[in-house]
Amino acid sequence: MMTKILNGIFNITKYLLFIAAFGITIFIVIQMNSRLEKGFMTSINVFIPFFVLLGLFVVNLIFHQKGVSQNIFYNITCNLVFLTILYVGYRAFADKNMVLNQKYGYGIDFNYFNSFLAYLKIMLYGLCIGNVFFMFQPKEKKETKKLKKETEVLE
Repeated sequence: MMTKILNGIFNITKYLLFIAAFGITIFIVIQMNSRLEKGFMTSINVFIPFFVLLGLFVVNLIFHQKGVSQNIFYNITCNLVFLTILYVGYRAFADKNMVLNQKYGYGIDFNYFNSFLAYLKIMLYGLCIGNVFFMFQPKEKKETKKLKKETEVLE
């Protein structure tokens, strides 16, 4: 019972943290591109895993994929990944003790966040791969369901 409650909490917070992680990432990337005088399309590859993961989340919601939504370990992992992205993004612009943050006067340590972008992509693509694996689980046969019901009655 407790795992169902925790799973429900983690399942809801994963969507909220996804939105927040995407928001802080787009904010920092736009600021970084304006500082470097680059167009937004030069850094679109940073957002491709976000869009792929958003598409997978939409598919999971539409088709009620229980293999994904009821998997507590996947939901905890999603929360940890998005919290990591939020932590690094927050630290990039709010940590006043970073040397480059004060030296250049932009208010954001772009070098710190830029060195994290590769890990961001790895984590998000890992979530995408895990989501796809959990989507395609074998269906239980009717005989297996009957056996489970009979054993529950006997217990």
